[in-house]
Amino acid sequence: MSAPRSVIARTSTVTAATLGSRLLGFARDMGTAAVLGVGPLADALMAALSLPLLARRLLADGAFNAALLPELAAARDAGEARAVATAAFALLSLLLLVLAVIGALAMPIVMLVLAPGFSEEGARAALAVECGRVAIFYLPLAGAAAVLGGIANAAHRVLLPALGPLLANAVALLAIAYLLLEGWVETPHAARVMAAVAVVSGIAQLILMAIAARGAPARLRLAGGFAFGAARRVLRASAPALLFAGLPQFRLLIVAAVVSSVPGAVSALNYAQRLIDLPLGLVGASAGAVLVPLLTAGGSARPGTETAKAALAALAFALPAAVGLLVLAEPIIQVLYQRGSFSAQDVETTALLLAVLAFALPTQGLEKVLCAAAMSHGLTREAERAGLVSLANAVALALGLGIGLGPVVGASAVAISSLYAVVRLTLVLWSAGHLALDRAVFHAAGNLLLASLVMGAVVGGLAWLWPAPPQGLGAALRLAVLVVAGIATYGGLWLLQRRWLRARAAHDDGGRP
Repeated sequence: MSAPRSVIARTSTVTAATLGSRLLGFARDMGTAAVLGVGPLADALMAALSLPLLARRLLADGAFNAALLPELAAARDAGEARAVATAAFALLSLLLLVLAVIGALAMPIVMLVLAPGFSEEGARAALAVECGRVAIFYLPLAGAAAVLGGIANAAHRVLLPALGPLLANAVALLAIAYLLLEGWVETPHAARVMAAVAVVSGIAQLILMAIAARGAPARLRLAGGFAFGAARRVLRASAPALLFAGLPQFRLLIVAAVVSSVPGAVSALNYAQRLIDLPLGLVGASAGAVLVPLLTAGGSARPGTETAKAALAALAFALPAAVGLLVLAEPIIQVLYQRGSFSAQDVETTALLLAVLAFALPTQGLEKVLCAAAMSHGLTREAERAGLVSLANAVALALGLGIGLGPVVGASAVAISSLYAVVRLTLVLWSAGHLALDRAVFHAAGNLLLASLVMGAVVGGLAWLWPAPPQGLGAALRLAVLVVAGIATYGGLWLLQRRWLRARAAHDDGGRP
């Protein structure tokens, strides 16, 4: 019994730390919105932080562990494990440091790719380049911290590595508090400080990971042999997991680049995506913590059943979250962001983008589950191909919809391209016999959709009956009541459905000869 309890305890620790980090991330975004609002300054900072945020999404959320931990486990002894870990640390850190130096030198070109709509001679482009040259040095720090975090995880130390993202958000919040106290609101200096904070938070994470890995069996060593062959295998094996971990951020970068000529579009997209990241991150964490161990252990009575159950579990969480974000987009943005430099017009713009991005939440949640299943069954190439083609579709759709039709329509490229990946992965897994699709699965998915729509109708009706008060405590109270009403409605429908299914099963059993 101790082993299952240990696994449950570690999973609960990681989930709690992830949730805490996401909540602090909301507070960080609220502070950033208050300091910079939605406009040229915020656009410049968000463009400058694009690559650091991508690196954090790829490396700090544990995707790199999927490749590093098997190599450490396969080592014949502690000495070989140290050689593998040290080589991986050196290779990844050096690679990202070289990329950071090149990126800093070529930052005008980088910004031309990330935000081609910024005028080359304009203030947005100049500030984005200036901030980007500082923030990009978060990359090697994130790589080094990822390897040290993996070393700690290999020794079953999960608490400190899980607290890394939370610490980064805490550092950013301290900087935001300083800016607000000094009155540096809507100033280029505030954007420069926030860019520097990205590097400071990377240093803080690296120190925390070094403490977590201290004394571990696979700890780094300064002398002796280095297993660079194994380290190269780690980097190659991590590619699919990193690709799918970063797909939401990649798609956001694509859409932001296409619509970057519209003032405020880049920052509004980023603020909206942060609200999608919380439920999406929890779905991804559950896929890694629950589905992969089940598939590895095997023992299912019917092939593909566990994958189908995991997909339904992802939908059970993602569907109501998507409907809730869609119905409550404007009050959520108003309560979280409308203060300081963030105006009522900014609320309307960001809420529209959030509503569109909410459509992509169920498909991106399924994408994470199906990718984990595909890689667990050795279908790595097929998973990579689905992800890369999905990104190509996102580019084509964003260009076709965003140019001329605006950021709101362009953002729909996220949902459409992720839907392609889900369909492609579903067909791959189903044809290989690793996904069970029958009437029961579709019936359960339909029930989840129906419950989510009923919840949305109830919440929408209550919102219509209770007009939105001005911003402040009244608006926050109204939003809290609506959220609780939605949770109660969905939870009640779920319980009724379970009771009905149990009663039906009992009736069927009783009627058998």
